[in-house]
Amino acid sequence: MLKNIIFLIAVFLLSACSQEQPTQLITKSAPAATETKSAQNSPAVSEHLLVFFIDPNGGPCQMQERILTQMSTDLDGKVLVRPVKTTVPADMDIFYAYGIRALPTILLADSSGKEIARLPPGVHAAETIRDHLLNQIPVN
Repeated sequence: MLKNIIFLIAVFLLSACSQEQPTQLITKSAPAATETKSAQNSPAVSEHLLVFFIDPNGGPCQMQERILTQMSTDLDGKVLVRPVKTTVPADMDIFYAYGIRALPTILLADSSGKEIARLPPGVHAAETIRDHLLNQIPVN
């Protein structure tokens, strides 16, 4: 019995640790109904997604959401902000696919959903987001 349990845990961990990034889960062509105001009012179509993993009931997540809302003018036309919430059952697959284990987490992905860069979990200032994520986007 113990041998079977260890085997199942090993199979689960190996499948969860796959290096292949999800490409169908988050895409530019299928925006979520929960996108932030900056994404909805964006005049230009962005080739990049700023994926924001959030628990809407958590204090740090609410703080990070306020910072992203204040950055909306900086984000317009550069990235499409896509919140992924713990309260939306359909979003849980996205949490698992990217291996998100702590919140809030912000990552930058291309239009196909492939991860480009990620900030460590926690609340980050607007300058940090600009310096570490938005500078990864090539200028046209």
